[in-house]
Amino acid sequence: MSKSMVRGLVTAYMLLFLLATTWPGATLFNTATPLVLGLPFNLFVLAMLISVALVMLAALYVSETRPEE
Repeated sequence: MSKSMVRGLVTAYMLLFLLATTWPGATLFNTATPLVLGLPFNLFVLAMLISVALVMLAALYVSETRPEE
């Protein structure tokens, strides 16, 4: 993948992350049930969003530090 494509994907995901964790978006996941892996649903969604962000930022780092061809 090209650097600009990775940057665009990370930017789009971070905007989605922002919308999902602020007031209008967070109300979609604001329930205590069902329990997923022992966590209330809203905490599980936040943990998944953070985990995916970690992977995406690692991919961005790898693409940015890769030598030019």
